[in-house]
Amino acid sequence: MNSSLIDNHRPESADVRFAEVDLALLRELSADARISNKELASRVGLAPSTCSGRVHALRKRGVLRGFRAEIDYEMLGLHVFGMISVRMTPVGRSQLAAVIERLLGVPETLEVYQISGDRDLLVHVATDHPTGLHRFIERHLSDPTIAHTQTSLVFGHHRS
Repeated sequence: MNSSLIDNHRPESADVRFAEVDLALLRELSADARISNKELASRVGLAPSTCSGRVHALRKRGVLRGFRAEIDYEMLGLHVFGMISVRMTPVGRSQLAAVIERLLGVPETLEVYQISGDRDLLVHVATDHPTGLHRFIERHLSDPTIAHTQTSLVFGHHRS
């Protein structure tokens, strides 16, 4: 994540405020989530116990939702990545939450985005072979609640 985005935060409501030290903690953690508490405390100018308490409070408030490992899926033999845009039927839109939950339960699904426009979902999947991508579509997106899908192959993934 681009940690400068945290500098330009806009709280959800006027009641939500972040102390500068909390923003500093978020910037440091977004750059390196594996940083030790001692090093994190040193970088933001806090005692380690205070730092640990503030990070715990950010987690409790739901600001910090987790720490994730970034996995090289190609090293696991997954070489085909697809972004599948999905348009639901009018009836299907009322079941969108269930469809999202079902897709998130499929091992090939990396992420599901609910989007605006003429599509409802964008599903990011990883498979070992093009036939695996085709099989995913047939098994998990051939549903009467789904009106249309369009698949794009991902040739590269870049993030800040």
